[in-house]
Amino acid sequence: MRILFCNIAWMDYYKGIVPGKDEPKNGGSYVKDTKDAHEKYNFKPEHLKLMGFLEGEYCLGFVETKSTSVGKRNQLNIEKIEGCCDLKGDTEVDDVLVVYCALYPDSFDKETYVVGWYKHATVYRRYEKLEFDTEASDNERSDNESAADEKYIQLYNVIALKEDCVLLPRSQRRKTFWRVPRKKKGVAFGFGQSNVWFARGEDDNKYLSDFLDRLENQIETYDGENWIDRYAE
Repeated sequence: MRILFCNIAWMDYYKGIVPGKDEPKNGGSYVKDTKDAHEKYNFKPEHLKLMGFLEGEYCLGFVETKSTSVGKRNQLNIEKIEGCCDLKGDTEVDDVLVVYCALYPDSFDKETYVVGWYKHATVYRRYEKLEFDTEASDNERSDNESAADEKYIQLYNVIALKEDCVLLPRSQRRKTFWRVPRKKKGVAFGFGQSNVWFARGEDDNKYLSDFLDRLENQIETYDGENWIDRYAE
């Protein structure tokens, strides 16, 4: 199975930042310095008409790739996804299981857990972007604001149909069976310093193979609550 693990900031709903109710945590220096996170809309469905896709509701996923020394964002090396080694010249790959993970707030041991996933996702090598209107109306606009101020640009490198997306309820995330390893002494696989983990090499690592088989089965058979339509109250 094509699978990609993505490390993002922790939020409850991922429908945008709601001060005091849903704010990003554990997202690295950018989140710490700006109190913002590009992945804040990862589980906010949007009705879209895009070339090459059926009209419908989609989730747009963001994971930060490392930047170069000159400040440019690196590409996401989609050819490193299992079974995609021949795609070095391609700009996207289809039918990927993308598993979003985050560090649990106030964790003492860098506990990383699955927060949700996209099945049958398209993953892009470089960021795509879409422009959306904000929710502010003309009546709410101040004298110094223009219509352009009410637009925001959403960057994304993953897209999937809403029906293929699941956001786990917060109470369900900190379970041992949703924990995802980080490489360290005594642990031979898992997230390293990068925000993406391609989970390759299961043919040579029984522990990795068993982990992936178990997690893929949990995702495939999950029939619990889905917070995809849940917003901060």
